[in-house]
Amino acid sequence: MFDAAVERVHAQLLALAVEHVVLGRVTGKKVRPYLLGAMKPRLAVLERGFDRDFYLRQFEDEAQRLRVAQAPLLHYALLGWRTRRAPAPAFDPAFYRRSHLQRPRGMDPLLHHLEKSEARKSPRNEVEARADHAEWCEGAETVLVFHHGRGGGSSRFLDLYEREIENRGRNVLRARTILKAPTVAVVGDRTFDLSADLGALADFARQRKVSRLLVNHLVDRPRQAMAWLRDLAARLGVPYEVVLHDYFMLCPRVDLVTGQGVCCDVAPPEACARCVADHGAEVRDLDPLTWRRDHLEFLAGAERIIAPSDDLATRMRTHLAAEIEVWEPEGDSGFPPERAPRIAAKVPLRIVTLGALNVAKGLRVVRELAHVMDRTGAPLELSVLGPASEPLPGSVTVTGAYHPHDLDRLLTESAPHMVFLPAIWPESWSFVLTAALKRGLPVVVFDTGAPAARLRRLRRGHVLPLELSRDPAGLLAALLQMRAGWVEP
Repeated sequence: MFDAAVERVHAQLLALAVEHVVLGRVTGKKVRPYLLGAMKPRLAVLERGFDRDFYLRQFEDEAQRLRVAQAPLLHYALLGWRTRRAPAPAFDPAFYRRSHLQRPRGMDPLLHHLEKSEARKSPRNEVEARADHAEWCEGAETVLVFHHGRGGGSSRFLDLYEREIENRGRNVLRARTILKAPTVAVVGDRTFDLSADLGALADFARQRKVSRLLVNHLVDRPRQAMAWLRDLAARLGVPYEVVLHDYFMLCPRVDLVTGQGVCCDVAPPEACARCVADHGAEVRDLDPLTWRRDHLEFLAGAERIIAPSDDLATRMRTHLAAEIEVWEPEGDSGFPPERAPRIAAKVPLRIVTLGALNVAKGLRVVRELAHVMDRTGAPLELSVLGPASEPLPGSVTVTGAYHPHDLDRLLTESAPHMVFLPAIWPESWSFVLTAALKRGLPVVVFDTGAPAARLRRLRRGHVLPLELSRDPAGLLAALLQMRAGWVEP
């Protein structure tokens, strides 16, 4: 966390230097030629993967865009990549960072990609990374999918769901979001501005026989995107479908977790407005009082609404008149039996959490539990296999981000007795739960969301009252009781 804060400050200072000195009206004339000469070899490499016009579209402020237009490639090389701007339509820097965790710290992702030999070139975005794409079927109907660029479980769900669509004989085109240009949809190497050239996207879709739209998520897009997508569907004369992965349609903070770290369970709009005013949200230009109304109207116009679990579908049905279809991304059968660990009397119970740990995923639960463990000297060890969004006590081991393919190896190396998934929000599926079940590990969750429902259905694991998420002493007592049952006599 300290490193992240230092990086933010460094980026802010660098932005001032680049945009007011390097691109300044007076100083720039002296500084730019020197930098262009000094950086010539690097700029020559970057130019192979850089799209000037596309890059400039990511600057909403006209004055800033005009400054950057004086030397866009130089701006990208000095600052743009640090501020998460994409250098070209097909290159997604956020995806590349997630996929190349061993990239040298402080190195431009595009430069890292371009300096590889051709044989070692790797995917530039999530679409290219999906290795099991079906061959394009000429004459077949096509589904045009709209998705965010954050990765995570909703992206993994979409990979699996697209495979299902292709198995039905349809083609799939995914329209990606650009973080710094949220009105833009990127399909392959083509860009379409939903706010300005919807007609061009409609023509493109007709040529590819698009028969329906699939909205996998709208986070990071403007609120007007719902109107644009309805308009696109009307122009094409096709229906649209929506996949629900969380509570974004009800909660602009996405997960129903307030700034105090408590799940609100869909509070009234007035409470939502206060929460957003005090603690922020995942979107800009927000009116919390009309948020749900507008999003529920969008859902009401969908031909199909899909959810990964019956738990999410059941919770959302109280707010919708439309039916919600459940499509589980994985089967919950064929897992090995749960193995009860055998622990020597003096050996601490090794507990791991899996995946990125933030407040909704139970970070503060882990933090307070660790404090109680440290004070009491309880025979437990806590590890986070993944990154943590806030600092944790030194007694908690945090591995940092990992590639999904490495999770099995990390579990082997950490050799946990138990997996603890301390989410305080009602998760809609949980792929990391599946990873734990495949290894036969005991799993502990709180009584909320799909993980609890899945464990009950499988009649395994340990489902604790959600109240224990706010009672670290009681939680510690429950974990020690489990340990006592596993200690060898």
